[in-house]
Amino acid sequence: MKCPHCQSEKIIKNGKHHHQDGKAIQNYLCKGCGKRFSERTGTPMSRLRKPASIVSFGLKMRSEGMGIRASGRVLEKSHTSIMRWEQKVAAQSQQWSPDAPAGGDITIEGDEVYTRVGENLPRGHLTLVLSINTYNKNSESVN
Repeated sequence: MKCPHCQSEKIIKNGKHHHQDGKAIQNYLCKGCGKRFSERTGTPMSRLRKPASIVSFGLKMRSEGMGIRASGRVLEKSHTSIMRWEQKVAAQSQQWSPDAPAGGDITIEGDEVYTRVGENLPRGHLTLVLSINTYNKNSESVN
């Protein structure tokens, strides 16, 4: 293991932090730069006080289409906590989903949706373009 701040290998164990589920997270001290860090440092789970299993389950529920408040009720956590988890993971998305190499095939699919919002409003028109990357099966939508 290397220090995330100075890349030194001169690190020692420096206590543990216990989460709500009883799991201990190892803390380290770098002898090179004197900074402290844990085994979660540099990951989307860093500085979160909740167990990784709860955070990942909450994010999985959200990715499967469950609403943010409903996810909060199921996990018995605040909906703002779940929003912060999403923001934290999204900020490090490049680390989790690297760009596809140049020259890859891209499939673009389009669809139209007609909808009425309210009782007396005219029909609205929405065009949705969905880009599917066949290299790593990621998709993006543009409204």
